[in-house]
Amino acid sequence: MKKLISVLTAVCLLTQAAAAFPVSAAEYLLHADFESGLDGWGARASETVAATTSASFAGTGSASISGRTAAWNGISHSLSTDTFKPGTAYSFSVEVMQKATPAAVDFKFLLQYSSGGTTVYDSIAEKSVISGSWTALTNTSYTIPSGATNLVLYIETAESTCDFYVDEIAIAADGVAITPGGGTEIKAKRDDVNQDGQVNGADAAALQKYLLGNDVTVNKSGADLDGNDTLNAADLSLLKRLLMAPPAETTTTTQSSTVIEDPPSGEHQNPKEYMAKVRDSLTWDVPANVKANNTGSMQKITYHSNKANRDKPANVWVPKGYSDSQKYCVLYMNHGVMGNEDNMTSDWSITEMASYFIDSGEVPPFIIVFPQMYTDPGAATPGFNFNMDMMDHYDDYFYDLTESLMPYIEQHYSVKTGRENTAIAGFSMGGRESLYCTISAPDKFGYCAASSPAPGIVPASDNFISNHLGSYIPGTNRRMQNGDFKISDDQLPYLLMIAGGTADTVVGTFPKEYHELFTANGTEHIWREVPGAGHDNSVGTPLFYNFFRALFKA
Repeated sequence: MKKLISVLTAVCLLTQAAAAFPVSAAEYLLHADFESGLDGWGARASETVAATTSASFAGTGSASISGRTAAWNGISHSLSTDTFKPGTAYSFSVEVMQKATPAAVDFKFLLQYSSGGTTVYDSIAEKSVISGSWTALTNTSYTIPSGATNLVLYIETAESTCDFYVDEIAIAADGVAITPGGGTEIKAKRDDVNQDGQVNGADAAALQKYLLGNDVTVNKSGADLDGNDTLNAADLSLLKRLLMAPPAETTTTTQSSTVIEDPPSGEHQNPKEYMAKVRDSLTWDVPANVKANNTGSMQKITYHSNKANRDKPANVWVPKGYSDSQKYCVLYMNHGVMGNEDNMTSDWSITEMASYFIDSGEVPPFIIVFPQMYTDPGAATPGFNFNMDMMDHYDDYFYDLTESLMPYIEQHYSVKTGRENTAIAGFSMGGRESLYCTISAPDKFGYCAASSPAPGIVPASDNFISNHLGSYIPGTNRRMQNGDFKISDDQLPYLLMIAGGTADTVVGTFPKEYHELFTANGTEHIWREVPGAGHDNSVGTPLFYNFFRALFKA
């Protein structure tokens, strides 16, 4: 959307977009540059933490962490609640460099605190770090949880026990973009949402409170970042994204006026590039607060399935504040074999994680449809005969979904259409069907995640699977051969993810075989193998956590 404004206003906005308001380094609330020691930082266990001049991001010194025997070994510092108030947001930053580990290492910037007699480990920022390169872990608006005590700030890794360096650890006021080694600055952008004369994280906080129904006055025209005359979580997501990295305004000059395009929504990035970004930010530790609360509501529906020639049930979850005046993206979440529409609504933190990411404005708002996949005209639920006919009725879910359920949802709910607004995911048989549907109709699904997907889409490596779970049998023209298990680059989903556990005794190594087939057939995707995990939510919940945080943002 384009807005026509006067030349004078345009000049003001362009100046504002490029401006930076310096804040002196003395206004850091905490700053460790390791130029003259450890600045109060120390080890968490028996690892060695020492000041060094062997490497540095700024100046000549840094802290070296070595001799780690566990991933949680790292460097830490206690924070006083007199200075760092629970319930208050701050800006955090640290520079990290790992020592000569060939593969990238996932690093975590965390806050440990006590709450209700338990110890909580909360993520501030996480990032994959390559060897020999300084990488910033930053969060310009992290809120210390209300009621938190015994605060400890620390840096660790997700799995690796590599040695590493840290430098320029800093905390500043909420919304401040910390410039390591060079003070801090507040990046000006867009508009003053809370009308306090400044443009910073307080504007995002005000908009979030307004969207949550609090009695807060906001500049509605300035907060409407997507220009659709409706304030919602999509605007909050854009505001937070732009506060952290404001894009340059695009201008077109005419004789009497200037046209300024609104900041782009992100649609639609190259899928391979987008998956590379998601891959770089993967973490397998799901913060407890992300799984804490379901703020939406569930509705049971019944629709007529043309393929099954009978009515079928489904659950539909809508986020808090759902309104027909707003359009929502859609996720179809599929259950395992012998399951039903209720199986994925508990024990997986699906609705809780969706609530967190939507309520925080990190992703655009979406609804979740939990279907009953089994599509048999003669029976509502499957028997225990694991044979080709049973698999046919599961794979017929593809027709039920695309010809009956999706049209029903589009008719009865206020949803966006198109693959860029439609996601599909599932566990076990639901993971298999998510892959099968996406390969069969890549024009309909732009995001796909398969947790521990069941075998049977392609020829399998043992006779039982080959004969009974629906893989390709010559002459039957069912499913697909190995060479057909692919999606062309011009139809590639924005996000395609598979995960499996190394201790899965139900589907074994078949999730990995799907990954290897995609790789052999040149289909870009994200694969994660979870050491020691079985056929359960120890794979699914972390996979869906990473999936949700990247949904509908390509």
